[in-house]
Amino acid sequence: MATECSWLVGLGFRTPCGRLVRHFYVVDGMTDLEQAHGAALERANDPGERAVRGNLRLDDGCVEMRRMSRDLLGSWRLSVPSPCPA
Repeated sequence: MATECSWLVGLGFRTPCGRLVRHFYVVDGMTDLEQAHGAALERANDPGERAVRGNLRLDDGCVEMRRMSRDLLGSWRLSVPSPCPA
């Protein structure tokens, strides 16, 4: 049985001079990393989000995915980075 959880998804973008800039998206209610990755890409491609980001181009090879969970005291914990779905 899959349960919903929160994910921290880091997407890489390239500036015109080639520098890598990473933007992170918190995605809630997804059962697996493929769903979380898709939701983060959808957000990143929103016209308003793209405008705020200066229309930087996405670097498909630069993605970081971490599962977010809370411990018994309510502190957030991040999993080790997961390989991103292709």
